[in-house]
Amino acid sequence: MIPISDINPAENTPYITRFFIFFTIAVYILLQPKNSADLFNFFYEFSAIPCEVQKGVPLSANQFYSNDCMVTIDNVIFANKNLMLSLLTANFLHANLLHLVGNLWSFWIFGNNIEDKLGNLKFIVFLMVAAGGSIGTHIFLNYSDLNPIVGASGIVSALMGAYLYRFPNAKLLVLAYLYRFPNAKLLVLVPFGIIFPTTIKAKYFMAFWFASQVLISVQNNNISWEAHIGGFFVGYLTMRLINNR
Repeated sequence: MIPISDINPAENTPYITRFFIFFTIAVYILLQPKNSADLFNFFYEFSAIPCEVQKGVPLSANQFYSNDCMVTIDNVIFANKNLMLSLLTANFLHANLLHLVGNLWSFWIFGNNIEDKLGNLKFIVFLMVAAGGSIGTHIFLNYSDLNPIVGASGIVSALMGAYLYRFPNAKLLVLAYLYRFPNAKLLVLVPFGIIFPTTIKAKYFMAFWFASQVLISVQNNNISWEAHIGGFFVGYLTMRLINNR
């Protein structure tokens, strides 16, 4: 299920949510290379890599070509890379247009309501905690991985966790495949088969989403379920700690 919209209007203008979305789009259009080889290098230079963060040293040629984080570090590839800054910049980088649109669409659906309840300053702090918590979870569970982490999906997952705590019964607008969920409150899209409008409560949608992450976790793919699940729990627990209900 892909969320399309929610029936949960915000009372205040979500300035931070809009800035995050527009800034991420600007990074994709203006800064990210369009050539695949250049983009590959760009990700290694500016995105977070678990092996680098764990070692505290940018990736070396010996590590890269042997695909082994534990080998002797020789010639560092990007010697001036700021590893702490890469934990932040990784959230604004996206592999392709679909990756970008999917994350930012979900960011808008869940982010504007969370910002509305937290206020601008607390929401900025929340995003920073979400970014660190989601990427930190991925790095902790993949400390020797040499692949760059890219995308805002960890933050989006944290927003979903916060949304679940704050609005468990909120209405989310969906297009459903074959099944109409009783007493539903959320709108999603299933991109195949017979589709029709329906609703599902946010808490049920989150259950479907969480189950999908578990299924992803048992497959060998390039989706960071660790960042997703880690971000989800960070968002939920942070909102619970604030007790913004």
